[in-house]
Amino acid sequence: MTVIERDKAREKFSNTPQAFEGAIGAIDCTHINIIAPKNHEEAYVNHHGNHSLNVQAVVDPDLKILTLNINARFPGARNDSYIWSVSSIRRAMEFHYNKGERYTWLIGDAGYPLELWLLTPLTRYPEGTRQYQYTKKHCKARNIVERFYGVFKSMWRCLSYQRVLMYAPETAGKILNACEIIHNMRVHYRLPIQPFEDCIEQEPVRGNNRITENNEIEDRRGPRVVAMRIQKQLMANWFPNYVDDDQ
Repeated sequence: MTVIERDKAREKFSNTPQAFEGAIGAIDCTHINIIAPKNHEEAYVNHHGNHSLNVQAVVDPDLKILTLNINARFPGARNDSYIWSVSSIRRAMEFHYNKGERYTWLIGDAGYPLELWLLTPLTRYPEGTRQYQYTKKHCKARNIVERFYGVFKSMWRCLSYQRVLMYAPETAGKILNACEIIHNMRVHYRLPIQPFEDCIEQEPVRGNNRITENNEIEDRRGPRVVAMRIQKQLMANWFPNYVDDDQ
């Protein structure tokens, strides 16, 4: 994405009813069942016991796919965190952060690691706390990727959990790419998208900011600690009337 495209994406997330300021996309993975491949069959067995590709997608509030990682190198046995760690989108987010771009991130569920450019929910905080409100806001905004997968698999029934793509992983990936292109064409031309019931909100779960004059957060104890400081400052800005349960 160009600078202009990222600015538009941030604006879109800020103006949506389920706003999450600074986000440019919601990220998650899903399993697409395939026939057992001839080579390295065991690598494609996911935690449900099915053979699959684990597909990672980043989408915007219009359910447009910003990036879709479809690769036979990501079989069902690979978890979401691993796919994220080797994905081109992570390298791009890190690149722009190192170039000085701040207040730009993706939002993902607890299966992803908290990073400076990827915000995740906090767990097991009680109601009435900033952490609870933050996670509630995060879940509502991230819900778009859950809705996307529901719409995507409802439109292309061959990708639904009840079906199996009877092709080798490489061919299955090409089918997915074709579905991705046509889906984005439907979004671009504003063709009707089949409605899909929203996911059930996740229960909020648990997981000292110092800003310089240039709005740079000082990194004194490593990237994850800085990311935690970013979360804490966002909560203070967004929910000043709630208590901070700093467990």
